[in-house]
Amino acid sequence: MAAPTLDDVTTDGHPVAVLRARALADANRLRALACVALRDGAPHAGMRACNARTAARRVLAHARTLSALGPIVYEAGQPA
Repeated sequence: MAAPTLDDVTTDGHPVAVLRARALADANRLRALACVALRDGAPHAGMRACNARTAARRVLAHARTLSALGPIVYEAGQPA
């Protein structure tokens, strides 16, 4: 069975699920850029790869923080 894609998750409509799926996609893209940076032969490849991996970790950490607050904010916005 294949993993759900971003389109499958966005049809669910829950904002926390969409947020986490988008963050995971962004982190995977940044990790791929880190691999490309090590292979492209441009100057400071190690530094660029390290920056991309650090950005991926920060994206995931930020999404984790927002997803912890998400249900509270989501329920607060619902009519009583």
